Amino acid sequence: MPVLVSPLARRGRQLLLALPLLALGVTGLLREPEAVHDESCLRNPDGLIVCAASDMARITRQGISRLEHPRFDLRSDNPRKLHWTVARNETIAFQLILRTENRDNASLVSVDVADSDIRTSLYQAHYLQVKDGGYRWGPTTAVLPYPAAYPDALIPQQQRCAQTQTTLFDQVALPRPGRNQSVWVEMYIPANTAPGDHRQTLRLTPLSADETAGASGEAIDLDVSLTVIDATIPQTTSIDAVGEIYRSYRLEGVGEDRSSQRWQQMAQCYQVMAHQHRMVFIERTPDAPRSSEQWQDYLDTYAPALDGQLFSSEAGYIGTGADTGVSVWRTPWPQEHDLIVDAALSEEQLDAYTDLASRWSDIVKNNGWQDTRYFAYVFDEVDGPVSQPETDPDRHRYIARVHGDMGAVQQAIDRGTQDRQPGAPAIDLLWTSHSDPTIWQEDPATTLTGRVRLWAPNAHAANTGFLQDRMAAGERSWFYHSGHPAVGGHSINLPGSDMRSWGVIGARYGIQGQLMWAVNLGNDELPFAQPSYKPDDDRVGNGVMVYPGFQLPRIGFPAAAGPIPSMRLKAWHRGLQDAELYYLAHQRHPKEAEALIKALVPQALGDAVANGETQPGWPRDAASWIQWRDDLIDLLQQD
Repeated sequence: MPVLVSPLARRGRQLLLALPLLALGVTGLLREPEAVHDESCLRNPDGLIVCAASDMARITRQGISRLEHPRFDLRSDNPRKLHWTVARNETIAFQLILRTENRDNASLVSVDVADSDIRTSLYQAHYLQVKDGGYRWGPTTAVLPYPAAYPDALIPQQQRCAQTQTTLFDQVALPRPGRNQSVWVEMYIPANTAPGDHRQTLRLTPLSADETAGASGEAIDLDVSLTVIDATIPQTTSIDAVGEIYRSYRLEGVGEDRSSQRWQQMAQCYQVMAHQHRMVFIERTPDAPRSSEQWQDYLDTYAPALDGQLFSSEAGYIGTGADTGVSVWRTPWPQEHDLIVDAALSEEQLDAYTDLASRWSDIVKNNGWQDTRYFAYVFDEVDGPVSQPETDPDRHRYIARVHGDMGAVQQAIDRGTQDRQPGAPAIDLLWTSHSDPTIWQEDPATTLTGRVRLWAPNAHAANTGFLQDRMAAGERSWFYHSGHPAVGGHSINLPGSDMRSWGVIGARYGIQGQLMWAVNLGNDELPFAQPSYKPDDDRVGNGVMVYPGFQLPRIGFPAAAGPIPSMRLKAWHRGLQDAELYYLAHQRHPKEAEALIKALVPQALGDAVANGETQPGWPRDAASWIQWRDDLIDLLQQD
């Protein structure tokens, strides 16, 4: 089946040179197109090959670099080469794919960044051998071919955490001839950047293996040009993007003691990375704070994120969301019920939630944190999946009891927020499930309406009409992962358009948030080799969006504690930025912007499932997404 292409994106694709379309095979793999040569790449006389690729490309260690869009044609005389028109407070990224032709060529390359008012960061990709990446654990999702070595972890040239900075590499080591090494180039446009043309120069210099010998070949200069328009992505987020921290920071060498300064600083490092990507990371608190000492430890750790001080220039913060506290936050109570609730909740348990809500309301009011939205995560997927049909009497009794408990917990929380603190921000009970909530809607005993206010089904169960009705009633709606055709998959051997789709699908339907169930739940002994919460999960990367910097010596880099981003985290961030650009364009040109987003994503979430679709309705090639974003930028420049 051919990839679907937005009609509004086709005009940009007419210029493409040798752009291959990915085709879906019967095995659920995206077949590799026919090989093309590197005519769009640069070669220096010493055999160094440099190709450019989008931030969506997932070129394997031995894969072929293909031209995705004219701006990545490094050899052409096209003045639009490596040129972007950008908004302020936006981050743009692309890849340089490096390789050498024979063993006599240089084995190292230095990448130097000239001074500029555009902040440029470099990362070196680490490749993971994906052996079984079929994505059969979830809904059938078309993946890229495997076994193969895919890039994912992005090792920063400079790792910053807890007021320390560590240089992780000065040169990029090239693999043996014929194999690729991706260098991720990321450019942040500060919110105060003057509109107009800005330029950044990257110099790539081949080096001999003996560092004392210096340069061993002719340098390659690449000019990147940015045209900054008079539009600014807001510091506050329009979509809540929440990822869970499951195993705390024990792989970061800071121990488990939450009262230690080292532990608290590491928690803040993870919040900084999340904030720079328009996200929030939430801790799975083992116990609610009880003593004054425990509360003080909690506030020492997280108050700077809630009031925005952690993201201030005084704290050394650089990136989106400057001087802005987190938009959403989980109350510091444990998630007590997982998959099943064994018995009805007692009055004593309900009273405990009232007390917790009262205490939290006091803290919020005393610190002036009323602008943040708060939610309680008490139950997780407690109403399914199960083997019994909904008509089974035992199943009905269980659902009625559990949903009744949810309503009772929400009422108990409301007593704590309203009785003690009139006008205090509400705390919404989070509901997560694999089930479409409308299946219980007409039964007063099982309905969830009036019992929860924060709805988060997985993407397959996200009934968009129902969720939009709940939002119209003043409640909030999120979704979480599943797979095609509802939403992009979250595994490593998928194109970057999959995780990028999350933000755009959210904007397409007005869904207000997204939940990634775990961001650091990989293998403790092999954090870079088995980045999945279970070794036999063939959604490779499930549970891991960031890697532990303290474990970098396992893959040949210096230890530098703090989160190491993945390409999938970057793709999620890109989609959240796309959503913000869409909202800005919609404010100025609502009809045109809406037409653009519906052309790119005709249907997704529960809509696609209900219509019997099996493949994504959105395009999976990079060119369509590039053109769609460029079309939004064009709208923002129109009067």
